[in-house]
Amino acid sequence: MSPRLFVRQSAQQGRTRRWARAMPRLATVTLGALCMGAQAKSPMPVKAMLISMFAPEAQVWIDRYQLRTRIRVPGLSPDHPDVLCNRKGLCLLTTGMGHANAAASVSALVHSRRFDLRHSYFLIAGIAGIDPSQGTLGTAAWARYLVDYGIAWEIDARDVPAHWPSGYLGIHTEGPTQKPPLNYRTEVFQLDEALLQKALNLSAAAQLDDNDEARAYRAHWPQAPANLPPQVTQCDTAAGNTWWHGAILGQRARDWTTLLTDGQGRYCTTQQEDNASFEALKRGAAAGLLDLRRVAVLRTGSNFDRPYPGQSAYDSLATSISGGFTPALNNLVRAGGPLIDDILARWPSWQKGLPPVAPPATLVSAAPPAAGTPQDATSTLAPTAQPRPKAALPVKVLIVSMFAPEAQPWIDAYGLHHLIRVPGLSADHPAVRCNRQGVCNLTTGMGYANAASSLSALALSGALDLRKAYVLIAGIAGINPAHGTLGTAAWARWAVDYGIAWELDPREAPTGWPNGYLGIHSKGPADAPPRDYRNEVFLLNQALVDKAWQLGAQAKLVDTPEAQAFRANFPHAPANQPPQITRCDTVSSDTWFAGTRLGERASDWARLMTDGDATYCTTQQEDNATLEAIRRADAAGLMDTNRVAILRTGADFDRPHPGQSDVEALLRFREQGGFVPATQNLLKAGGPLVDDILQRWKVWRSGVPSR
Repeated sequence: MSPRLFVRQSAQQGRTRRWARAMPRLATVTLGALCMGAQAKSPMPVKAMLISMFAPEAQVWIDRYQLRTRIRVPGLSPDHPDVLCNRKGLCLLTTGMGHANAAASVSALVHSRRFDLRHSYFLIAGIAGIDPSQGTLGTAAWARYLVDYGIAWEIDARDVPAHWPSGYLGIHTEGPTQKPPLNYRTEVFQLDEALLQKALNLSAAAQLDDNDEARAYRAHWPQAPANLPPQVTQCDTAAGNTWWHGAILGQRARDWTTLLTDGQGRYCTTQQEDNASFEALKRGAAAGLLDLRRVAVLRTGSNFDRPYPGQSAYDSLATSISGGFTPALNNLVRAGGPLIDDILARWPSWQKGLPPVAPPATLVSAAPPAAGTPQDATSTLAPTAQPRPKAALPVKVLIVSMFAPEAQPWIDAYGLHHLIRVPGLSADHPAVRCNRQGVCNLTTGMGYANAASSLSALALSGALDLRKAYVLIAGIAGINPAHGTLGTAAWARWAVDYGIAWELDPREAPTGWPNGYLGIHSKGPADAPPRDYRNEVFLLNQALVDKAWQLGAQAKLVDTPEAQAFRANFPHAPANQPPQITRCDTVSSDTWFAGTRLGERASDWARLMTDGDATYCTTQQEDNATLEAIRRADAAGLMDTNRVAILRTGADFDRPHPGQSDVEALLRFREQGGFVPATQNLLKAGGPLVDDILQRWKVWRSGVPSR
């Protein structure tokens, strides 16, 4: 097995969530070739850019519009390395499934400089699960709001107060009915109202596809619109890597959408990508590369998001006879095609801005949003795109942080005061910080969409020469008390995605299941799923992990009286011992889980996904997304995945101590006292590696030294 960072591939390539097919890998492109290619030709003007997530969604557009011209773009998914175009100015991007793939692909597209997107219209179009109270199999739903379902706290629903409807609540809230602070900046987006109404108007008369299988399946439902033929409608969509299902979690999606949109949104479809795709587009708009007012989202119902009366949640999730897949695919074109056709046919009018339109009278639509709703999708279009930097700064070490307190110790210790602004970075952290010794810090923003967007934008910017750089992903995390304590510094060999899974509320799961999770397209919690997203599991360079651990082994870690007092509640080591530097593995997910049951699920899942090799000890929200972006940069010859290390430090325990409830442990996590030692120990444990690289660069430049 190669020590290089890689994605564990399954031998089963046939079945995926959407039956995606494996494609050839991207050929390596050097940094020089990338920059020369970007400068050799003028960007191609695009009138409309279609965004699909997997091959069947793309194929209906390819066939309809004869999208035969392939344009290779570094940084795209290795399964879909080309943007497909025709001579009329219509192009299509296929991102790959899930948040990490979507954010990385859209970022690569926007920052490739292969295309002039300043006047382009974007149509994100894919299949989805659908709420039977809002639509049926084949229904085509235009979204006003994009709501992230995954950025939340979660406790196993059997361990929460009886009045909580599910195990979910907003991060930094006291309960499910309290709206969380929108600290990730990706939790909810509102699309342009005028474009939404135009799309509805143009598609109002569309004749949607249907079939006998779908008719028979929806007949199990006693009420409309679930048991009626599909129609075009307006309702909103929820995105999350976890493919949830069932009446309880379906009601949570309704309530969550209402909560995050201040009562203006109406949930109807569920999918895995849209908030991540939109975040990458938002960053492109901030850089003057596109107009965010020209983005529309269309989702079509391929399956119901919950069982019909008398059916179990598991049987509904696992069924293959609903018949919705084919009409959902076909209706992407039937409902979305009129918008694309009008843009192409009347381009002089569309190029200047949205042609006037009256709201459709024949469609059921939620009320227009009130003023001041969150994340309003408007932008100012810059007259020209920003040029690439003329010379790339050689980097020896790139430290990747997720939010400001993680970055500050590195900034202070290494004097990272030279700011390099890079288009496409987080609005909260728009510049890379560097020093003259070749150390830089990137702060990505929290969560998958931010992590993949930031790393992709930086790698493709040409601002830094990262081909020989060592990358240290360094951040705080929850920690498993069986393998560490508050302030523990853990070097990871495995990074395992915790969120890409099927989920039922555990109260609706089959008897005997330890929790409500199982792998996508698996039969139960003990069945390993196919690795169809390509970023479920990464293995890091063992030699680098060992070297980093050895260099920091004697470091004196920071501890505090608050942390000492709290960990004394645990009766066993290492939880009740002072922090140390160790080697154990990390799991990633937008959802911040807590509690004994879900902590045990993380251990079981990490072992399952690594054939028993991984030892779970830390949980965080970014690493698999960051690694996916690095993997793509490696494929483009811009970074080296063999030079990536992950250091996570324990800021809080992932489960309660004896006598404490799961809810109390989560809501009062700040009282554990682990935040200060965790942030300081990133530098204490990781600094020796950075120092050795700088002091012995002639050795490290060629690879990880043996001594």
